Amino acid sequence: MIWKRIATAAVLIPLLVASILISVGRPGGWPFLLFFAVAAALCANEGFRMFLHGAGDRVGGVVLAVLAYFSAALLPGNFGVPVLLVCVLLSVFHVLPGAADLAEKARRAATLCLGAIYVGGLLAMYPRTLLLPRGEHWVLLGILAVAAGDTMAYFTGRAIGRRKLAPSVSPNKTVEGAVGGLLGSVGCAVLYAHGFLPGVPAGYVAAAGAAVGVFGQAGDLFESLVKRAAGVKDSGTILPGHGGILDRADAILAAGPVLHLFAAWSSLAGAGA
Repeated sequence: MIWKRIATAAVLIPLLVASILISVGRPGGWPFLLFFAVAAALCANEGFRMFLHGAGDRVGGVVLAVLAYFSAALLPGNFGVPVLLVCVLLSVFHVLPGAADLAEKARRAATLCLGAIYVGGLLAMYPRTLLLPRGEHWVLLGILAVAAGDTMAYFTGRAIGRRKLAPSVSPNKTVEGAVGGLLGSVGCAVLYAHGFLPGVPAGYVAAAGAAVGVFGQAGDLFESLVKRAAGVKDSGTILPGHGGILDRADAILAAGPVLHLFAAWSSLAGAGA
């Protein structure tokens, strides 16, 4: 299993890095924007497939997630926020026709709303971060810090894990593994910034790495909760050794907003100029 995970990562990470690097200097960073749009559609499809049984609901949910993604990624705040709220209302309008049970209608609307905003809105933070000064390095820092945290949590948990972190949600995760993962995220962020973000204080980068690590682990746990509620082991089977796209993107999703805040504040403060 671990070799399948390594082989899959060896394919995906170069593609991700290439999409980031070729986007630098291009209007809107469009190669990376489209790369993550595909990821948003795949993640949304996997998420909705766990809870929505109608093809119309799933297709509508994916469309809403992609609309939320492009709106949050491209529009300024005074337009982007209202469009995200329109996506919320569209998820409500979608379930109003028909004679289905009212409780079921409410459940479908809530699922569509949460899925569209959670996937589309959170993933949109990465294209926005990319457009900041030295944004390509902040994006890479965040994604690599999440990956390092996930790897360190896995090996630390296997080696010394004893106390369960959240047994009802994810029985295999331990407190020791979570601490190891957090240290991995911080260490990776500091090392990356030392080489590619000179001028950004190490303490600031360490705080960013810690925030990315904490939010990333919380996102991982939340997706585990969702899968348990749906009664499935993985969100999909598209990635050998990893499950679905959503299984790999859960921590990246949750880390996006806090990474953007650190990158934006660094830009405003001139720390990375």
